[in-house]
Amino acid sequence: MVGYSVSFQFNMGLPFQCLSRLGLSTLFCAATGCSIQTYDLSVGSHSLFSWTHPSLEQAVNVDETEDAHEGSEDRTQMEQQPPSKRRKLVCDDVKSNGGVEAGKGKPGAPASGEKSQKKGRANRLPPTPEMPFVVLLAATEDGSYVIAVTGQDKTLWVFEHDGKGSLKEISQRAMPKRPCSLTLTTDGQTILSADKFGDVYALPLIAPSEEVISASTLVPVTPGPLRGANVLTVHSQRNRRALEDQQRQRKANAKRDLPKDGPKFAHEVLLGHVSLLTCVLTAKDAQNRPYIVTADRDEHVRVSRGIPQSHIIETYCLGHESFVVALCNPRSRPDVLISGGGDNSLFLWEWLAGKLLGTIDLSAHVRGILPDATKIAVTKLISYVVGDECFVAAICERTPAIFIFELQVDNAVLHRLTLSLRGNPLDIMTIGSTELFLLVAMDVPNGAGQISVFERDGTAWEPHQPIQDTANSLNEQSVLSCHDLDKLLYTVENLRKTGNEEGGDEDTSEIPEQRSETRE
Repeated sequence: MVGYSVSFQFNMGLPFQCLSRLGLSTLFCAATGCSIQTYDLSVGSHSLFSWTHPSLEQAVNVDETEDAHEGSEDRTQMEQQPPSKRRKLVCDDVKSNGGVEAGKGKPGAPASGEKSQKKGRANRLPPTPEMPFVVLLAATEDGSYVIAVTGQDKTLWVFEHDGKGSLKEISQRAMPKRPCSLTLTTDGQTILSADKFGDVYALPLIAPSEEVISASTLVPVTPGPLRGANVLTVHSQRNRRALEDQQRQRKANAKRDLPKDGPKFAHEVLLGHVSLLTCVLTAKDAQNRPYIVTADRDEHVRVSRGIPQSHIIETYCLGHESFVVALCNPRSRPDVLISGGGDNSLFLWEWLAGKLLGTIDLSAHVRGILPDATKIAVTKLISYVVGDECFVAAICERTPAIFIFELQVDNAVLHRLTLSLRGNPLDIMTIGSTELFLLVAMDVPNGAGQISVFERDGTAWEPHQPIQDTANSLNEQSVLSCHDLDKLLYTVENLRKTGNEEGGDEDTSEIPEQRSETRE
C-alpha cells in the first residue's frame, strides 16, 4: 500500500485526524493538527468553535510581533544608511544562486540583510515531529465534556461543552508516558488512559482543585495488589526479559525518590502489559458488572475486571498472529467483541469466556480496492444499529475505503457494503440519535482537511456534502513536509514485528489461569 507523500514536498493542508461525537445530536468535534473544531451538521459545514494548543498560539503571536519589530528596525536602518551602502546587488545574486558567492560562504546561506530574520523564525518554530498534535479525542456519553491528548507534551486536556459547540478548557494534566488510547468508565466520571509503556491509568474526569499539591505533601501510596505487569501476566521469554528490565527501572526510580518527579494530580495505575499497549475499552456482562478490555502488540486481548478489581485477570482472547489495535463491543450485542489489527481477518469473540466464535476475511475486500495489497493494518472498528440489525464498519491504514459487515443473531458475519473514498481514512464514527450520519476523517492527497459525510438510506449510505477545514488560520502546515506528516498520521503498520522479533523464543504454555489475582 503506497502513500502519496514525497519527502521533499510540503503538504497543502492538514487533514482531520480525530473525530468524536458530542451526545446524541448532530454536534461533533474534530481535531486537525494542533487544533480542535466543533461542528453541527444540522446548521451547515462551517465550524462553530476552534481551540488551538496554547504553545502554538504563543509561537504565532511572537512570530507576528517580532516580524513587525524586525520590519520596523530594517526600515530605520535603511533610512539611516547612506545610499552607497544600501545598494548591495551582490546580495540579490547570492540569494538567487542559493547563497554561494564566488566560492565564499555555504550553500543556502542567507544574505546578510536577511540573516537575523530567517534565523529567528527558524528558532521559534518547533521541530516538525515535535508539534503538539492532537492524537486522541473522546467525549462523555452526553457530550458535556471532551477529553483530548496532545502527543508531543503528553498532556491530557479536559474541556467543558456548553451544548452549543463552544468548549471551555478546565484542566490539563501531563501524563508520565504518552497516552495511546482513551476511554471512559460507564458512569462517565473516570478517564482510563492507556500508554504505550503498557500501563492503564485511572484519572477523575473533573480534577479537584486540591489535587495540585507540593511534592513535600505527597502521601505515600499504601501497598496493595500489584496492578502493573508482573510474573503472572507474562507468558513468553521475550516478555519476561522486558519485565525484568521494567522492574530494574522501577527500582532505580524508587531510589531517586520518584514521587517528587511524578504526576502531582490524582491518578492510579489499574493494570499493565509488558508489551506495547494499543487499545483499551470498557464493557459489561449480563449482570452489569464492569470489565476492562485491553489489546497489545504481542497479539493479546486481555479481559480484566473493572475498578476496583482491575488487578484480577478474568481471561484472555488468544488467536491473533499479529498486533491487535482495534476493539469493538457493539451496544446491541454486549456479549460479543470484534478485534482487528495486523491479521488479514477480523476476529469475533465471546469475550467473557475467551471463546473465538469465528473470523471475518478482510483481505479479499481490501484487494478489491488495492489489488496489490498483501498486508492489512486495521485502524478502527465501529458498530451501529439499523432497526434490529447490527452492523460493523472497519477502516484500514492507507486503504481508501470503508468495509461494512452485518453481525447476525447466530454470530454469522456477512459483508454488506464497501464504500470507496477519495483519500485514506484516519477516523470514523456515526452521529445522531438514530445514527443517521456516517463521518470519515480523510487524508486527501494535495488537499486541505476534509470529512466525508454519508447519510443513511435504509441500510445503504449516500454521499452528503463534505466538511472542509476553513478555520485553520495558524498555518502550522507551512513547516510540515508530507514525509513528516506521514510519520504522524500513519503509525499502525509500524507495529508489525520484524523477523527477528517474531522468531524463536515464544512459549505460550504459561498463560495465567482465568480469574488469577496478581499480588506481590
